[in-house]
Parts: sequence; structure tokens; C-alpha cells
Amino acid sequence: MKWDVFRPREKTRRDPVMEAIERQAKVIEKTAPANYHLERERYYYNYKIMPLYRKPLLSFLEALSKRERLKQDSATLAKEIFLTLKDFYDPKGRTEMEEILNDPGFSRKFKMVYVYFYGADAPVIRDIVGSSGQ
Repeated sequence: MKWDVFRPREKTRRDPVMEAIERQAKVIEKTAPANYHLERERYYYNYKIMPLYRKPLLSFLEALSKRERLKQDSATLAKEIFLTLKDFYDPKGRTEMEEILNDPGFSRKFKMVYVYFYGADAPVIRDIVGSSGQ
């Protein structure tokens, strides 16, 4: 048996979405509250290892990285964060909007996004989306 132990290793291709997620995470970490770093890593950044969640996570992180819009146009930013969070937690799109609006667990997750990423209180979901569900 002959093993070629001195041959150069094949380079593994990096996933461009994974690299974009890491870039967005670095952008967010520059301005996000430092005391919630472990929560962000545990509840959000950790999903980058699962291929199904990569693209929804990337769009969610892109929405969160627009911190300057928090003061300028907070209602539009909140709606964008809400919709990308919905897509992140429901990547196959099986849940109806009305179910999400009535789900107290999703409401808690939305509030915690604002705490973990901005250190602020979240707006009320019904005020953002409206009672019609879009």
C-alpha cells in the first residue's frame, strides 16, 4: 500500500454565502452591545453551519446591519427585520402571517433581537405589520 503523505492538500472551496455571513457578523459586532455577544453567537450566528438556514440568515443579518436606519426610519427597519426574522425561523415558508402575529414565542424572539443586537426595546409587532397581516 502506498500513501502519498507529502502531496499538497486539496483546497476546499468556501461557500460565498458563509463568507458573507461572517462579514455581516463582523459589521454587526462593531456596534452591537458587547454583553450579548454569546447570545448572538448561540441563537443566530450558529445557524450558519446548516445549509437550509444560510440564505435566510444572511438576509436577516443584512437587515440588522443597517443600524443607522434605526433612528432615521425605524418603522421601515422594524418591518424589514420582522419579515427577515420570519423567513429565518420559517425557511420553507409554511407558516401563515396570521399565525406568526398570534404566536407569543415569535413575539418574544422579535423583542430579543432588538435587545441582543441594538440594546433597545422592540416596537409592537401589530403596529409594524398592521392588523391585516401585511
